[in-house]
Amino acid sequence: MGTQAWTVEQADLSRLEALEPEELLRYALEAFGSRAAIGTSLQKTGVVLIDMASRLAVPYRTFFVDTLMNPPETYALLEAVESRYGVAIERYEPDAAEVEEMHRSVGRYAHFLARSHCCHVRKVRPLSRALETLDVWIAGLRAEQSDLRRGAAARVCIERGPHGKDVLKLNPLFDWTDEQVDAYIRRRDVPCNSLYDYVSAYGERYFVLGCEPCHIPVREALGRRAGKFPWERGSKECGLHSHGSGI
Repeated sequence: MGTQAWTVEQADLSRLEALEPEELLRYALEAFGSRAAIGTSLQKTGVVLIDMASRLAVPYRTFFVDTLMNPPETYALLEAVESRYGVAIERYEPDAAEVEEMHRSVGRYAHFLARSHCCHVRKVRPLSRALETLDVWIAGLRAEQSDLRRGAAARVCIERGPHGKDVLKLNPLFDWTDEQVDAYIRRRDVPCNSLYDYVSAYGERYFVLGCEPCHIPVREALGRRAGKFPWERGSKECGLHSHGSGI
């Protein structure tokens, strides 16, 4: 990939806000080269961004924060996406020593007993290592996902990354609705996690996917984020997008 041509400080945020998703992706990948990457948890929006990037004829990086607790269906999708788009998805895993220390201090079920600490070890710390290699983080965050994200996040912003470094964060699909995402997936035949097709005998479905023990299928009437950390109330942020926008 080419060398970086721009710095974060040179980015014209107001101009970038006005770009269409594909244009915003092209800008990031052409201007920053290998210092820009798509971060995906392999939910719908992340794979849509990969599909868009694949059609730009520009080299691109994409990374996956692997908590090592994802369902088998997510790992199957990862392989399918790599095969479909001819891309090697970089994996950032939690540090084994940090996981062991967490288990020793909290227990094997730290994800239930100290959920925010578990997310920090398994998600935030690996993300920090990924961001150390980047100036631009391209994410699939959308306003419609939660009230917090609607009020605190943006399509384009600058976040303080690891070690005090500024990172340009782009959410190209920020204004897209669920219907727009699904329409794009149908039109482009984008591969999706097979768990989205699951419907229980009681009408429960997966609307948000992540670590297997922390995400359950729910009835839509409960709200689309009700199945994420179902024992909690409130914003339900894992730490990757704390305050709805940043790290």
